[in-house]
Amino acid sequence: MASDQSRRITLGDIGKEPFRLFFPAGVLAGIVGVSLWPLHFGGLISLYPGQAHARLMACGLFGGFILGFLGTAMPRMLSAPPLGPGNVLLLLALHLSMVVSFATQHVGLGDRLFLVLLGLFVVLMFRRARHRRDMPPPGFVLVGLAFLCVFAGTLLAVFQPGQDEAGAYWVSLQRLLCYQGFVLLPILGIGPFILPRFFELPSAHDFPESLVPAAAWKKKAALALGAGVLIVASFFIEVEGWFRTAHAVRFATILVYLALEFPFHRAPRFSNALGACLRIAFAALAGGFIAIALWPGFRVSLLHLTLIGGFAVVTFTVATRVVFGHSGNLEKLRGRNAWMQIAVALMLLGMATRISGDFWPKIMISHYTFGAILWIIGVLLWSCFVLPKVSQVDNE
Repeated sequence: MASDQSRRITLGDIGKEPFRLFFPAGVLAGIVGVSLWPLHFGGLISLYPGQAHARLMACGLFGGFILGFLGTAMPRMLSAPPLGPGNVLLLLALHLSMVVSFATQHVGLGDRLFLVLLGLFVVLMFRRARHRRDMPPPGFVLVGLAFLCVFAGTLLAVFQPGQDEAGAYWVSLQRLLCYQGFVLLPILGIGPFILPRFFELPSAHDFPESLVPAAAWKKKAALALGAGVLIVASFFIEVEGWFRTAHAVRFATILVYLALEFPFHRAPRFSNALGACLRIAFAALAGGFIAIALWPGFRVSLLHLTLIGGFAVVTFTVATRVVFGHSGNLEKLRGRNAWMQIAVALMLLGMATRISGDFWPKIMISHYTFGAILWIIGVLLWSCFVLPKVSQVDNE
């Protein structure tokens, strides 16, 4: 039931706020992607799900949330027309078709669908940018860099480099560009603009409406771009085999950028559940990189500290703020919201269980399975409290 401050969603609302469809689609992709492991170990899926799982999480889960957020936010930030119902439904159809392709182990087809999805989204954004009446926040240069990364990575996946040593180099680079660059760069770019709201602080990336960038805007954009270039450079360092150096560069870049642009040092020490979740998520995000720099032999396992504890928890936390804010329920986030804390705790417990499986091979299968189940339970709990509100629209 809609509250007094909200009404039921219409098709026009979907055209203006595509997150209402893409957030649930992203959740579905994530659950399917994680479910592949217990299904495989239970004998229901014969093919090893490594590639399909990674694609479903990066392109399906994170891709769904990124496209839903940007499809909603970018036209508003540019003071440009919204995407419209027809475009949103076409994008959603491509996303769901891609998820089905990856889930059924048709990875090549899924890569091609993802490339089309990205291309269409960028074309739609460019068309709206032509009618803009404002500049986006300066950190959004990292969003543009993220799309360059994922385009390049997906093209590498589509054209399938050979199986020789040179081919292995490009495959490794493709995974870094798609699995990390596509998610990490938007988090760093969007964060300074939106995250201060979680702590009721003003954003230094919120500039007055203008078609011409101010000097302060250019300075912050240059800082963001510099951080992004260092992160992308660390990908090339990693594929050359310098794992410690690459992850140390990534860690140092993120730590400095967080210190300069994120509001954690100015935020109240005690905040609501969302603020606590953000602190945990960014600690895990950076912690995963420094852990790999110290123990590179376990880099595949330890990377889940960044991917699940960092990327995923940031994604679900920001999505909670977006959904509650757009449905007239923002005041409800000021309380303890124990359900959010429990949901994130289950996701983190699932992450820890999965990571532990790589340190003790005898328990790998059981811990991969239990870790997946715990994470799914946490996501389902989050979904029960958040996703019903995508059907509500704030009257204001």
